[in-house]
Amino acid sequence: MLALFPQASGAAGVAQTLATMVRLVNGALLDPALRDQAAQAMSGCPKGEKACYCYACLAWVNRMVRYVPDPNGIETVHDPRIIAAGIRNKTQVYGDCDDLSTYLAALLKTIGLSPVFRAVGYDGHPYSHVYVSCHGLRLDPTRDAWTVNYKPYSETSVLEQRV
Repeated sequence: MLALFPQASGAAGVAQTLATMVRLVNGALLDPALRDQAAQAMSGCPKGEKACYCYACLAWVNRMVRYVPDPNGIETVHDPRIIAAGIRNKTQVYGDCDDLSTYLAALLKTIGLSPVFRAVGYDGHPYSHVYVSCHGLRLDPTRDAWTVNYKPYSETSVLEQRV
């Protein structure tokens, strides 16, 4: 796990967090557990069906990682290799939206896809959430995989970072 101290406020802090998430994903690309989990996730997909790969990886994250928010006032980002190791060892794995999104992006990138982190605020509020966009699909690992395009609020603050 990586704790971010100190972190800038506002959009600068969000950009710092996204940069850390990108660094963690790119550092994990050769991890055997992560690559095996990506292969398991998409095993039922027809060859070359990128949308199926995206949704299969999202469903995998939904099944394997429990959503738990960060402690108040502290921003942490879990290394996707730690999450993959926990899944491999059959221990309880958890994280908040940035942790789940980092693990999801790592799965997607290990199979040759191009995920993008999307930090958003809703209905005029500042940034409060992050999810993954890939091949035009909204992949929010905090939501049920079968309602991936559910968009209950208007995104009014948006910052994207390609992985």
